[in-house]
Parts: sequence; structure tokens; C-alpha cells
Amino acid sequence: MDVRGLASAWLLCAAQALTTALSAVIAWVTGGSSAALAALFGGLVAILPALYFALKVAGLGPVAEARRVLGTFYRAEAVKLLLTALLFLIGVRWFGEHFAPLMLTCVACLAMNWVVLAVTANKKA
Repeated sequence: MDVRGLASAWLLCAAQALTTALSAVIAWVTGGSSAALAALFGGLVAILPALYFALKVAGLGPVAEARRVLGTFYRAEAVKLLLTALLFLIGVRWFGEHFAPLMLTCVACLAMNWVVLAVTANKKA
């Protein structure tokens, strides 16, 4: 069942969670527990806003009028960007000393958007 890409959204969240876990292990081995916590938080910076967006858009249902869909997308994207900025600010305050693992994990999680897109595009073609 793929209602408005909901299955793809859950696949993205799973890929980002796996990326976060792997990054946290790497950060723990190379930089200790503080670096691992920073990496975990970096994953949350990517996962939480994406999850919020997916849940808001999934709530539209399979048949919604275009005006409602567009409005929901714009509002959800605005909140997603604000949430991301807020989480980064918190991350800088809490993990300023270990900002590299936080940032690298966040970037790796965001790269999963492209990986999931490539996987699901090939599956549908």
C-alpha cells in the first residue's frame, strides 16, 4: 500500500535510522561516547523534521483537492525548516565540541533521500 508515498516515507525513515545508528557506532569508536551522542542527535536533526512532514502529508488522504494539498505541503515544509533550524541550534549548544559528527550524520541522513528515491524509482519503473 503506497498512499501518497507513505511507504516511501517509512522507507526513508528506516534508512535514516540505520544511517544514524551506523554513524553513532563509528563516532563512538573514533571519538568516544560524547561524539556518539552528537552523531545520534545529528540523525534526529534529519529524521524528526522528515517524519513530521511525512505524517502531515499522509494525513491528506488519497483524494484531496489541489488547494488543500498545496497548502499542506507549504505549511509542512515551513515547519520542517523551522524545526531543523531549532534542532541545529540546540545541537550547537549541546554538542559544539563534537559538531563534526553531528553535521556529518545529518548530511549522511539527508543523502538517504536520494538513495530512497533511486531505489523506489527503479522499483516502479
